[in-house]
Amino acid sequence: MLAKTDQLDAKLLRRFGLQMKPRLHRALDEAAATLRELLDYRRQISDQLVATGNRCELAGRILRERLEILRALLATELEQTDALTKTHIHEDDSLRTKAARLRELQGAGPVLAATLLAYVPEFGKIESGQLAALIGVAPFAHDSGRRHRCRHVRGGRHSVRQVLYMAAVSAIRCNPVMRAFYRRLVEAGKLKKIALIAVIRQMLHALNLLAANPNFVLVR
Repeated sequence: MLAKTDQLDAKLLRRFGLQMKPRLHRALDEAAATLRELLDYRRQISDQLVATGNRCELAGRILRERLEILRALLATELEQTDALTKTHIHEDDSLRTKAARLRELQGAGPVLAATLLAYVPEFGKIESGQLAALIGVAPFAHDSGRRHRCRHVRGGRHSVRQVLYMAAVSAIRCNPVMRAFYRRLVEAGKLKKIALIAVIRQMLHALNLLAANPNFVLVR
């Protein structure tokens, strides 16, 4: 157990698997893998677009002209990638059905639906609490003896969490249920950022139920 060899490592991993029985990993199907590839590309273009815009603010006249051309090209490419992603989802029966189901929640737009389908294949297959921890919005205790520290979220899938954050901002404006939940937390003394993370968890719970149960209906 204490020695370090490949054979011992293999035996230890086998014993761990037999004892803990971890959930089996399932490879993405071809349609979901293509969707993830498109979204990875979209994020790269978006990052380049932001970086180019920041450089324009500090560039001289000659360089700014070249950067403006590049920014226009990137903006066009972003629009075309969004259109291609939309077409890809629409042409696949499974993706189209799942995306439409997720978008039943007010505040869940096409970008969020596509992101969840591409990066969270566990949707509808695990508990909502596990899902929150997987994405990185579940608060974890940090206590010791009589000392009780503030709980913090950590880890998770950063790219998914970013999209969920923006969706939550939209939800507290257009979704009356999420708006009332958010206001209730803020009025109770919660910091706005903490309240917003709580909204993300509520959205994940609702979305997980939508994905898991075809008969589940949201209360509006």
